[in-house]
Amino acid sequence: MARIDLEGMQELIDKVNKLGARGNSIKKKALDKAGELVKRSMENNAPVSNLNKKHMADNIKISDIEKENGVDFIEIGPNKGDNSEFFYSKFTEFGTSTQPAQHWAENSVLENKREINQIIADELKRGLEE
Repeated sequence: MARIDLEGMQELIDKVNKLGARGNSIKKKALDKAGELVKRSMENNAPVSNLNKKHMADNIKISDIEKENGVDFIEIGPNKGDNSEFFYSKFTEFGTSTQPAQHWAENSVLENKREINQIIADELKRGLEE
């Protein structure tokens, strides 16, 4: 899974974090909006078979907000622990011993890095102004 470091926003993030529950609501809005952008990109980039069936592109999930080392984040798309009906999406993303990784999910994040940062910055600022 690709990570995006929010560039030049530490002061903004610190202000939002000081708002407690209201700050959590602001962060959720920002991450949800950026997550939807990445999800749409993943839907477009995911490999799709020619078979008339459900495809992993139609089942990309966005996690709830998680926290690690004091940093809020969401996970979008396949992860190595996926055991859902669409578990095979992790094989196309990360590869196997016989199949090279396609990195379609990671590329979806990386190709939208600038817009992700902008969405999050705009949403955090908007939340602070309300």
